[in-house]
Amino acid sequence: MATSPVSRRRTDLDLLRVVACIGIVLAHALLIYAAEPRYHVKSATPWAPATILYEIFRVAILPLFFTLAGWSAVGALRRRTPGRFLRERVLRVLLPLFAGILLLGPVIKWIELQQGRDLRLGGFRLVTPPDYGFVAFLGRYLTRIDTMTWSHLWFLAYLFIISVVTLPALRWLAGRAPVAEVPGRLAVYLPAAGFALLIAGTGGYWPFLPNLAQDWANMLWFIACFGLGAMLAAWPGYETRLRAEAWGLLALGLLGFIVELWLGPSTLGRIAVGLCAWGWIGGGLGIAGRYPPAPSRLLDWLGEATMPVYVLHHIPVLLLGVWLLAFGWGPVATIFGVWLGATAITLLVYRFCVRPFAGPRLLVGMPPASPGARPG
Repeated sequence: MATSPVSRRRTDLDLLRVVACIGIVLAHALLIYAAEPRYHVKSATPWAPATILYEIFRVAILPLFFTLAGWSAVGALRRRTPGRFLRERVLRVLLPLFAGILLLGPVIKWIELQQGRDLRLGGFRLVTPPDYGFVAFLGRYLTRIDTMTWSHLWFLAYLFIISVVTLPALRWLAGRAPVAEVPGRLAVYLPAAGFALLIAGTGGYWPFLPNLAQDWANMLWFIACFGLGAMLAAWPGYETRLRAEAWGLLALGLLGFIVELWLGPSTLGRIAVGLCAWGWIGGGLGIAGRYPPAPSRLLDWLGEATMPVYVLHHIPVLLLGVWLLAFGWGPVATIFGVWLGATAITLLVYRFCVRPFAGPRLLVGMPPASPGARPG
């Protein structure tokens, strides 16, 4: 590990980022067997437990990512001018998005087409696998925008847009003195009602095709998650109440998830999604805040790796998915093999090919290495 001194960062939030990143890799492994058809590599037969487990990650982890991003944005604006904040967002969010589309996208799209699948911004369709090689495909990919894919990196596009749109509010929150007042118990459950009304009123969550143009309902929800995270950064007293109500919030999340599975895509199902999402986000923040891990170099190292792992993990997931499906091991062994194998491969690539070098660090959204720091 790095020999730098242990940081004084919020270890509870760093832990949540690490858990969410690991969860994203697992969610993509689960998608191979989940009933959701819009994925690059799929098993011929869905597996119900994978569908349920994937739904758990989808309803909790995506909004958690935006919530943590909102919290971080306010912290960043307390130390930076708005202009510097925007320049940093261009380098650490927009640049990895475009680099991923150009450098990772061709491989992801080629694997997808080889599976007879074509997932575009306009929708999904089954296709005949191409009868030409990767080099010929690469020329088409780089010259035809309708062939390009941002795959899982859609999150970066949404995050950049939300950061720019909400900048005035973020700047205002960052300029205020942190509010220490602890609200009443009801206050920590109100976001669940807000989420429920927003998702049900806009018809969000189902279907989910993050293409910006036809996904405005989910964009509004993610803005709400981001804004809620920003509010938490400005109101430490609210976090205190979250810790006190953590178990109740987790119970609300579980109840909402059961109702969501039962009712599915419907108005009441969307209300349940909102209750579940905030229950698990708020409960997770509360539990992590009550039992924060001790500062350590390992947590620092993993926390720093979350963005690179998020950017890089998808190709190992898809390659392992294609390879392991051919063995016919069944869903449990295949999912665990893809998850653990892709995590290990991505961490090794990060450690030896990204972390020590300035160029790759820039392309995956990392800041320059500290002077004198040794790779670890």
